[in-house]
Amino acid sequence: MKNAVKLLGLAFCMAFFSSCCSYKGKVMLESCSSVLFGVTAGANSSNFSEGGEYDYGGQDNASRIGVQLGARAFLPINDNFSVESGLGFASKGSTTDFGSESDGGEVFSLEERTRLSYLEVPILARYQFNNTGFSTFAGLQPSLLLSAKQEVEGTGQPSVSMDVKDSFKNFDTAAVLGVGYQFNNGLQLNASYDFGLVNIVDSNTQGLGELRNRSLKLSLGYIFGK
Repeated sequence: MKNAVKLLGLAFCMAFFSSCCSYKGKVMLESCSSVLFGVTAGANSSNFSEGGEYDYGGQDNASRIGVQLGARAFLPINDNFSVESGLGFASKGSTTDFGSESDGGEVFSLEERTRLSYLEVPILARYQFNNTGFSTFAGLQPSLLLSAKQEVEGTGQPSVSMDVKDSFKNFDTAAVLGVGYQFNNGLQLNASYDFGLVNIVDSNTQGLGELRNRSLKLSLGYIFGK
């Protein structure tokens, strides 16, 4: 039942543009003919922000490089403002290295790689600066967890891969802040930062404190008909 509610929430976000097209007020556009569509692809550097009691001695957290893909719809309000949404896929997570030394001087290391895959629905407002290609944008980004994998590899031990989706919440929300540049040929370059607002650790998971997604994204997109 909870998953159904979350999926309905994502569907509501996507229905935002349909309501914009049918709205009769003075602020919105007269028809859907002004909506532009585009695609985007790029990379992100992600990590976890830790809180609570998630503190193990000798650990070293490193960012994980992932991919992002998506389709966007852009609704211009005027020459400077537009709103945009869409569907996207993003691979996030973190890499944690643990190290210790025994009494005999032998060093033992353990690497833990966590990979989270999300379906994202960004809801953004963009401001385009006059007579330039530069813009800035901000908004919220609900997302649905698709999969969660963890790979553990230690000194002298084979790599072990596990499905850990039950350890994480199915739903996440991030605040997004970014800048972009629009080329005359329809290409669009964006750099943004996702600031996770939700503790993504499931309440029934033992041994973890609070984890929130953090992600720096760089993407290249193309807007059709621009």
